[in-house]
Amino acid sequence: MNYMPYIINYLSTKEDITELYLVPKAFITKRRGNKLVRASDFLLNPEDIRDTLIALRSHTPSTLGPLGKEGVFSFGIQTIGRFRVSYITQRGSYVVHIVKTPYNIPPINNLCQDKNGLKNLEDIVRLHTSGVIIFQSKNQALTSTFVYSFLQSICERYNKVIYILESPLSFLLKHGQSLVIQREVGVDVENFEEGVRDAFYINPDILYLGQRELIPQKEVEYLKRLVEEETLIFLNLPVVEKELLNSFEGYLRIWINLEIGEKGFCTLNFKHTEPQALENH
Repeated sequence: MNYMPYIINYLSTKEDITELYLVPKAFITKRRGNKLVRASDFLLNPEDIRDTLIALRSHTPSTLGPLGKEGVFSFGIQTIGRFRVSYITQRGSYVVHIVKTPYNIPPINNLCQDKNGLKNLEDIVRLHTSGVIIFQSKNQALTSTFVYSFLQSICERYNKVIYILESPLSFLLKHGQSLVIQREVGVDVENFEEGVRDAFYINPDILYLGQRELIPQKEVEYLKRLVEEETLIFLNLPVVEKELLNSFEGYLRIWINLEIGEKGFCTLNFKHTEPQALENH
């Protein structure tokens, strides 16, 4: 049975970032902080999940091939939100993870009331034209939403060329005083490496790379060359490997860990800075 209407209706009542899991022989389950909460009174079977996944993917704006064993896609429904759907297989059955974020990019002050942290971050963008900024959080939807919200605030007040590479796109950033170029990996460009390489054609002031589990060394070298040509790079990394930090030695401006406070607002924990090393480049 296709439970997409039930899921959309359930998520339409949630204004915040919401995560759901569809797992065979289990209830639809919501993750709330460190807890799992039942979101249905019926159990799912493999056919239910497959039919629901197919229905969800029918909302994507582009034509996609077969489901395959794993994948990710996104779409938006006005007045409800944007949906990022990831799936894998276990013993031939699908397991689905759904993240719903607001349809429109929320204002930065609605997400974060850490005024000192925001000022420190904005000062880096205002005062420096190159370097690497790492954003990390246990909640990837939080990281993506925060970065987009921050970029939108930059867009409204600064003259920048902002280049975004993501798979899939989380939001659509609006032009302001800045110009925005957004490309979806797998749709507009074949892979991240090609998208990063294309950045040399447009000379962006800011490059944002969406969530990455791993950045190959060849791509790291492209990013370092972009920094040397005065591009500020935002990286969304769920895990920060020591090897990657070593690769960016002398290029890293700051490493920020995002956390949700008791009142639901985002706080910024600045973990690492190397301002002097960058000036030497």
